[in-house]
Amino acid sequence: MKSLRALAALTVGTMTVGSAFAGTTTAPAQKEVAPVEEEKPAVTGWVSFDLNSHFISYGSDVWGGGTSWGRGVFNPSGELTWASPIKGLSVVAGTWWDVNNNAPSTIGGYLQEVDVWAGLSYGYKDFSVTVLYQAWNYGGETEQILDVALKYANNNFLNPSLVIHNRVDPGAAEGGGGKNGTFFVPNISYNFKIWKFTITPSAALGLCTEDFHGGGGGYAYTALGLNGSVPIPYLPGNWELHGGVTYYNTNDVVIPNNVANNFVTGNIGIKLSF
Repeated sequence: MKSLRALAALTVGTMTVGSAFAGTTTAPAQKEVAPVEEEKPAVTGWVSFDLNSHFISYGSDVWGGGTSWGRGVFNPSGELTWASPIKGLSVVAGTWWDVNNNAPSTIGGYLQEVDVWAGLSYGYKDFSVTVLYQAWNYGGETEQILDVALKYANNNFLNPSLVIHNRVDPGAAEGGGGKNGTFFVPNISYNFKIWKFTITPSAALGLCTEDFHGGGGGYAYTALGLNGSVPIPYLPGNWELHGGVTYYNTNDVVIPNNVANNFVTGNIGIKLSF
C-alpha cells in the first residue's frame, strides 16, 4: 500500500519592527514557501493475519462449510510493492497461506496451501491496471493463474473494478480434474467513515467459462459484503483491526460441489502497513 505524506515547511519570520523616526512601523515582506512533499519510500508493503469462517475461491466453498462456521481457517498473507523509476509503474510480490485441520496436509502440519504471486501495476491518477502471475501450491500440485485487474479508485463512482482471472494450469483444482478457463468479476464498493471506523459495503458478480468449477458456464455467484476497519493506536507502527461479513448466492449448475447455494461468511484480522 502506497502512502503519501506531505511535509509542511515552516517559515520562521523575524518579527522585527523598524522604529522609523517618523513613528511608523514596517515588517519585512514574507516570501511564500511551497509545501515540500516528502519523497515516497521505494518499497512499501503490508502483512495481515486473518481468521475466516470459510475459504471461498471464486464462489467455490473449498472446505464445504456451507451455512456452518465450523470449518474455519487461518490465513496469514503479505505483499511488497517496489516503486520503479518509471513514474506510476510498480513491481508487486506477495504470498497467502491457508492453515487449518480440515483435511490431512500434503505440505506438512496444518499448512494446506501456499500461494505466491508477482507482477506489475501501473497507475495514472485514479486509474490502475495490475497484471499478476500466481502459483497456488496445494494437493501436491501447482495451479497457475494469470490475473488482470482494472480499477477506477473514485468513491463518487463506487470504485468500480474488474478482475479477469485466467487459470492457465489447473494443478489440483477440482480434485485434479479441473480445466483451464476464465472468471470475470466486476465489483463496486463505497467507503465512508463513522468516527475512526472505515465502513465499506461492496457487491461483486462472478461469471465464468464452462467447466471452470466442474459445471456449466455463465453466472457463478453474487457476493454482497459489509466490511470495516479501525486503526489500533496501542501497537507500534501502522496497525489496523478489520472484519466483516459477506453473503454469497452461488449457482449449483456452474458450481455443483458447494454444499449450500446461499451462505454467509465472516472474517476478522489485523494488518500492519509499512
